[in-house]
Amino acid sequence: MKYSFFGTCLNDYEQFFGCLDTILDQSVLPKEIILINSGEKDIRQEILERFKNKHISLVYIFKKLSRVKALNLAIEKSTSEYSFRFDSRARFSKYYAENSLNILNDQYIDAAVVGGSPTAISDKDTFISLLCSEIMNRNYIFFYPKHRDIKYSGYSSSIYLGCFNTNVLKAIKFNEKVSLLSEDSLIISDFRDKGFKAYLSSNIKISYLSRSSFFNLLKLFNSYGYCRANTILLTKKIFISPRHFFVFFSFLIISIIISLLSLKLLIFFPMTLLLINFYGEIKYFRKLNKIYIPFYATLCQFSWIIGFLWSLITIFKKKEIHSNFIS
Repeated sequence: MKYSFFGTCLNDYEQFFGCLDTILDQSVLPKEIILINSGEKDIRQEILERFKNKHISLVYIFKKLSRVKALNLAIEKSTSEYSFRFDSRARFSKYYAENSLNILNDQYIDAAVVGGSPTAISDKDTFISLLCSEIMNRNYIFFYPKHRDIKYSGYSSSIYLGCFNTNVLKAIKFNEKVSLLSEDSLIISDFRDKGFKAYLSSNIKISYLSRSSFFNLLKLFNSYGYCRANTILLTKKIFISPRHFFVFFSFLIISIIISLLSLKLLIFFPMTLLLINFYGEIKYFRKLNKIYIPFYATLCQFSWIIGFLWSLITIFKKKEIHSNFIS
């Protein structure tokens, strides 16, 4: 079974080489690695030096493109039956590819794309850096999505990065709309609309480097919210999964009840979020719970809400964002 790794980078070369090392350490090596470098530095020779005696082809394109256009260009270059996406921050376990290939070829699962729930890791041993990774590992902050539960195995509405059947991926591709989009969720939604299944397995182990600055984490959540709104506007799908409907309906009811009592009581909406986060921290992290995390988590959630609302408010703006790279 031959497969390719494909992905992009944008000046985050140190992180990319960390990812590359985990790709080159796979129990089953890829046929080729496809990289679209949209940054400032040509790193082709440095990549080849790391290949050593491994029989892997390098498809390297040094060109400034938005992330989704770069991904689609990489897809076009794939000559393998399966194509696995990577990100500079991603770190793959040794058996990531082998386990993914086994599941892609499992006739009882019959999935065109598979993946694993990622674990956030810190690249620095500092309080803030560890805090950022801990926040990203709290799935209650995201209201319990399946694709953030490392113990979950089953079909999903979103997969981080993903391992694809190449022919299907080439037929569907990533949406190239200019505005920032949630491309992971959108590509899986497009797969499902075409009748293909997406499967998450707890045996597919993957991690990623979390942001090491809380300010950057807030910006990331803001971008997540902005992307989610843009994806809704593009697809005309308010609820990609039942979880979205449940979360929306729950907070709508809470907001209506509070506003009917008194508009002044809307100030208690942040307190409601905070209490929900406290519940999640105590219930799901009993042995490892850290009482300060819900406070930081609530700030991140509000940053998401602001990004979501800003996208809706500026829907008619003339100037659009011309990059899908999120800082």
